[in-house]
Amino acid sequence: MYASRLTGDHAQAEDLVQEAWVLFEQQNKIEISAPVHYFKTIMRNLFRFSYRRQKLEKTKDTDFDNASRMIADLAPSPEQVADARWQVSKLLDQIEAMPPRQTAAIKMYYFEGLKLREIAAELNISVSFAQSLIADGIEACTNTRATGE
Repeated sequence: MYASRLTGDHAQAEDLVQEAWVLFEQQNKIEISAPVHYFKTIMRNLFRFSYRRQKLEKTKDTDFDNASRMIADLAPSPEQVADARWQVSKLLDQIEAMPPRQTAAIKMYYFEGLKLREIAAELNISVSFAQSLIADGIEACTNTRATGE
């Protein structure tokens, strides 16, 4: 009843009592001379703290259920996921269709994270040629993606 008078809402009052009870149970009850009064003090302090926080955050009287429905879902739709997978598959097919050294250079650079000098050493080519192979391959992939072929 005391919590309902504080909050003015039955559901909030129940939450307040439960939270106060958790804090009350953590105390050494031997030292508490008036447990009922102490419990009410805990509830009052919790209510004041939550009221101040709501006032500070301007969340008092906010309908959180309605607000959560208004927030856009950032997860991609199934169609977007399928389209992205199709595009990735198409790009991987195009990379595989490139000359072997170019395919190897692109895979080492983008999938294995090797540096240009490491790729050049692995393929026994110059660093500038490794860079050229990768740039030309990525340009071809970009053009294919732009044209949708």
